[in-house]
Amino acid sequence: MSKSLMGVQRKGFTLVELLVVIAIIGVLVGLLLPAVQAAREAARRMQCSNNLKQIGLSLHNYHDTHGCIPPGVLPQDVGRQRQASWIVRTFPYMEQNTVFDRAVFVGTDWTGQDSVDRNWELKNTVEVETYICPSSDMPRRRTETPNGDTQALGAPGTIEVQLASYAGVAGTYFDPNDMASAPQPNFSNYGRATFNGVMASVGGSAQGGPVRFASITDGTSNTICITEQSSFYTNASNQRTDCRASNHAGGMWASGPGGDSDWWLNVSVVRYPINWNLATSNACPGYQKHTITRSNHPGGAQVLLSDGAVRFAQETMDFSLFTRLSARNDGMVTESF
Repeated sequence: MSKSLMGVQRKGFTLVELLVVIAIIGVLVGLLLPAVQAAREAARRMQCSNNLKQIGLSLHNYHDTHGCIPPGVLPQDVGRQRQASWIVRTFPYMEQNTVFDRAVFVGTDWTGQDSVDRNWELKNTVEVETYICPSSDMPRRRTETPNGDTQALGAPGTIEVQLASYAGVAGTYFDPNDMASAPQPNFSNYGRATFNGVMASVGGSAQGGPVRFASITDGTSNTICITEQSSFYTNASNQRTDCRASNHAGGMWASGPGGDSDWWLNVSVVRYPINWNLATSNACPGYQKHTITRSNHPGGAQVLLSDGAVRFAQETMDFSLFTRLSARNDGMVTESF
């Protein structure tokens, strides 16, 4: 039989077969993508937890050296010279000795607002990865304009300073023993305990000096000292605002005026539930002092306990429990979380 009479076997896909294959691939990608994203978030959350563990170890090493926890906020010096944050004071215990040794602590304003900032170059060039949560989608730095005295030292017209994803707990807005005065979400009454946290401001009317582990009478395993702040505050109108405790002059480097002043930096007085989003205004609720514990980790945020353990605090946690865990000496028994 000749070849012309034999059927010719063609190789390849028909259009229908090709479409079926594409559809199957699409389904597989749709099934695998969430799993890949979840794995990536799990890795980022683990790295965030490791960051907090390193911070916790630095706090304990600081306490071993100085007999106290680094003060959350110190009173400003003469001429409105705002002092260094607790973050800066942990550098020698975070393998950042060279950065710390370059810092100037006398005759300088770490915020750069009202007096000469002798640390402008350090702030403009250094970034410490440990203080940034890898899940955060927020800016890592903020742009600032050095004042005339600082520019006279050689500073340029603008510098960029690092912001932090973590804040110390300076106290609680409500009295932990009277949470009936704090209905949610309309916080109309308050106790303003304010200085009852582990990273309390020093020099105020209600608190005299830095906190020691011995003064955490509720127990170090029952008291939060650092909370996460790594996502935007989003109000009821879906407007996003950076309300981190470090997002002000000086960034993560400065502590603010301290004492009974209206604003502090890099610490938070707990006033709102975790991931709270209910205000209608785009302005940050309790700006500069009552900042919110927030994260991009699904369902809550990570916190560091005073014993060095890291826990994931669910956003559904009862607010009265969160308040009690944020006070060092309220004398109330708290359940585990």
